[in-house]
Amino acid sequence: MLLTLAVAVGFIFLAFLATALPGMWMRARHGTQQPMDTRELARDVASRIGVLHGLILGLVFGQVMGQVNDLYSGMREEAAAAEHIYYRAGAYGAPQVQEAARAYLEAVVTHDWPRQEREAQLSDEGWLAFRRLSAATLALQPTDRAHSKLADAMQDQAFRIEHLRQLRGYEAGMHIPYGFWFAAIAGLVLIGAVFFVHEPSRKHMWIAGAYSVYAGIVLFMIYDLAQPFHGLIVLPPDTFQQALGAIRSGI
Repeated sequence: MLLTLAVAVGFIFLAFLATALPGMWMRARHGTQQPMDTRELARDVASRIGVLHGLILGLVFGQVMGQVNDLYSGMREEAAAAEHIYYRAGAYGAPQVQEAARAYLEAVVTHDWPRQEREAQLSDEGWLAFRRLSAATLALQPTDRAHSKLADAMQDQAFRIEHLRQLRGYEAGMHIPYGFWFAAIAGLVLIGAVFFVHEPSRKHMWIAGAYSVYAGIVLFMIYDLAQPFHGLIVLPPDTFQQALGAIRSGI
C-alpha cells in the first residue's frame, strides 16, 4: 500500500514538473510580458493541445476500465462454470468430479491470486487443479441419455473454464503501451510551455498546479487499473469465494 501511494505521489510530482518546468524555461528565455498576438496564439494552441490531450487520456482510461469490467465478467463466468460442474457432477453421481471442481476453486483462491499479485502470472497449482478437473470430466462413461447430457455439459464447462483462465492470465500481464506515456507527458510539457504567456502570479500558479495534480491523478489511475491484481485498486477473488461458500453450504 505504501509503495502504491508513493507511486501515486510520483505521478503527481512528475505531472507538476512536466507542466511547470517548460513554462519557467520559456519565461526565462522570452520574458514574462508578451504582446497580444502572442498571447492569443498561445491560448489557441493551448486549447487545441488540451482537447487532444484530454481525448487521449479519456480514450485510454475508458479502454482500461472496459478491460477491467470484461475481466471481472470473465471471473464471474469462470467461477459459475466450476460451480455448475460441481452440481451437475452431483446429479450424475460423480464425487470425484465434485472434488476436482472444489479443489480447482480452492486453488484459484489460495494459489492463483497471490501469484497474480506478486508476479502477474497464473499459478502452476491452479493449472494442475484444472487439468485434474478436465481429466475427471473426460473420464466419465455415461450409460444412458441423461448421464450423457450431464457429461457433455460438464465437459463444455471445463473447456470454458480453460478459455477464461487463459484470458485471466493474459490480463494479469497487461501493460499500457509506451507510446501512450510519451503522448501523455508530451502533452503536459506542451501545455506547460504555452503557460509562459501568463504572468507567474500566485493565482496562476495555483491554477496550473491544480491542473497538474488532476492530470497526475488520471495518469496514476490509468497505470493502476492496468494492473488489475496489484496496486491500489485490485480485483478480489470474491466470485470464486462465493462459489466455494455455496458448495460448502450444501445448497
